[in-house]
Amino acid sequence: MKLRFAMMTLLFALVLSACGAQGAPIPADPVEAVKVIADKQAEIKTQHLDVSLDLGLKLDGLSADDPSAQQAMVLFKNFKANLTLAGDVDTTKNDVALKGSADLGPLTAFLSQGADKVEFELVKVGDKMYVKGPDGEWNESDVSQSTDASKPDSTPQISAKQLSDLLKKASKAEKLGDEAIDGVDSYHYKVTLDPMTLLTEAAKLAQSSGASTEPIDQAQLDEAKKYLKDSVVIVEVWVGKQDLFIRQQKIVFQISVTDIPDQPGAKADVDLSLTTKTTKINEPVTITAPK
Repeated sequence: MKLRFAMMTLLFALVLSACGAQGAPIPADPVEAVKVIADKQAEIKTQHLDVSLDLGLKLDGLSADDPSAQQAMVLFKNFKANLTLAGDVDTTKNDVALKGSADLGPLTAFLSQGADKVEFELVKVGDKMYVKGPDGEWNESDVSQSTDASKPDSTPQISAKQLSDLLKKASKAEKLGDEAIDGVDSYHYKVTLDPMTLLTEAAKLAQSSGASTEPIDQAQLDEAKKYLKDSVVIVEVWVGKQDLFIRQQKIVFQISVTDIPDQPGAKADVDLSLTTKTTKINEPVTITAPK
């Protein structure tokens, strides 16, 4: 009887310990928590991604004399598109293997030779990029890094730092209710970003990665700020409690452009939603060139 009681007591203690187990430390302040989460992503070396992108575009009050411009306005007056993408990423080697499809509304049939979706594949191994489009043929290109020592090195660590710097500029962050993502208990945070901050950081990222050698044009940024004054960017992240790795993220751009030059009263609304689910974190992956 005593043995049974002791075993039951031990079992109960183990259950309580499991239920009350503490995960990775995280600040109580949501803004500070987001900073810690952003920095933590630098520890991810490999991952599997499932991405879904939805785009909506509405044009109102635009006019043009050129027939081609008029046709484009009709096409994009109430335009919707969707893209899905899935595959593996090895950030230590900067290698990727992704496969996806896109529904581009009335453009789909034209681009996909009559199919209902535009299908494509993308593989990067070392200095080579391989892309397969609707025609089924692989196209190879060289994407080797520049040997110019004056250009900053484009590494996963720098990319993670850019992400961290971006999230640290959040105008607001809040903690929402915890959820389970693919069976992983996760914290849920919502971050509000100023679109101009996002635009500025994107320009800095392009420079740091060598994608752009031109200096940031402050005049252009100031002009963009005028058009983006009624816009907002929302980022939601679901973060594993034990390791603080992002298991799912959703980015919503709600961009409303007004005061368009030579188009009094015209307005363009862009709604973009990008959802990314991350699995198989730091599991072995093999990415090879297509044959």
